[in-house]
Amino acid sequence: MGEQKRELALLSLSISMLLYGISITLGPLLTELPNIPKSYYIYLIVLPPLSLLSGNIVFGNISDRFGRKPVLVVTPAVFGIGLAFFIIAKSWICYTIGVSLILFSIAGGDEPAIISYLAESEEPQKRGKAIIIASNFVNIGALLASSIFLTFASIGVEKAFISSILVFSLIISVIIRKSLPESSSWLESRNSKYNIKEGLNGTSVGFLVSIAISTVLTYGLISWVIGPYFFATYTSLIIFLYNAGNIAGGFIAYTIIERFSRNSFILSGFTGGFLTIVFTTIILLLSHIGIWIFLPLLIINGIFAEATWGTRLVLESELFPTKYRATSISLIRASAWIAYALSSVLIINFTIIELILYDLAFWLLGLSGSIAWYIKGKDTRNIPIEEIDKLILGS
Repeated sequence: MGEQKRELALLSLSISMLLYGISITLGPLLTELPNIPKSYYIYLIVLPPLSLLSGNIVFGNISDRFGRKPVLVVTPAVFGIGLAFFIIAKSWICYTIGVSLILFSIAGGDEPAIISYLAESEEPQKRGKAIIIASNFVNIGALLASSIFLTFASIGVEKAFISSILVFSLIISVIIRKSLPESSSWLESRNSKYNIKEGLNGTSVGFLVSIAISTVLTYGLISWVIGPYFFATYTSLIIFLYNAGNIAGGFIAYTIIERFSRNSFILSGFTGGFLTIVFTTIILLLSHIGIWIFLPLLIINGIFAEATWGTRLVLESELFPTKYRATSISLIRASAWIAYALSSVLIINFTIIELILYDLAFWLLGLSGSIAWYIKGKDTRNIPIEEIDKLILGS
């Protein structure tokens, strides 16, 4: 693929991640509406991510069987149906259906194909940076959506702005996608004889499951849950500030990720995130601090949260063979989103200190997994994707 096509691919897929970031944040943001009772918050928080999970499973398999490009062309149609529900919605049920359909398509359907496509089309020395910068658009989308809710008090105005951004971005992305070629690595992999079990290494699967659960829970509990459950009037502000930290972390990671081994980079991210939550926990236990001291700590933690999230996407794309890359990514994510949905229900009666301790436990899980990978894992930095396939399959 030529350089111009690579740039167009990155642009289109970054726009898709922007749509993902806006959409995944809508559920928590909509809990601020006065006509939605608190007893229904759980549905807006849990059901859209479960829809995302379903999209991962369905379209991940389709992406491996029929190609990356068909998925990237089909999912916008489902997105359009979900957007229509969101635009006409007046009840929490209609909002939930709309946001869930949007996430089923553009987040659940697109992301395994997007990550696979970027990994297979980018040059080895730029692969990590491309995936990091694309993933950072999720944070930009979340920050954009929360800033709209912070700025305007009318749901009509908020919906108008968000819907306009979603429609405009989707149109641009679709136009670009039509000109993109199919992944050449995927085309070559169709004749491969190995099955999916041959590409699943126990060590790498265990590591990826641990960091997937850790990154989704540590980000989700703070960005999506802590506001509606504990600081309902500050939900938009919490999402805005936390994602501001995430964006900063994404740009830092983009700048330096290719200078270090994957093993040491992911370990550094989890170490920083774990220590910042330990400090937050100590402060909470000592003084029961208020929201205005709590928020700056979340910004700092957000920097490390994006470093770990973005690097996880890089490693997911590199540690599975091309023929089953999207399916494998989807299966790894399934564990994380199921854990998130169960946790959202489990912690509904937690205190704020119990929630932070719960969050700390998942930082510890990710840190433990990254330590194990630092010791035993293979560094895939700067290795061509075809060579990684051979490395994984031992051929």
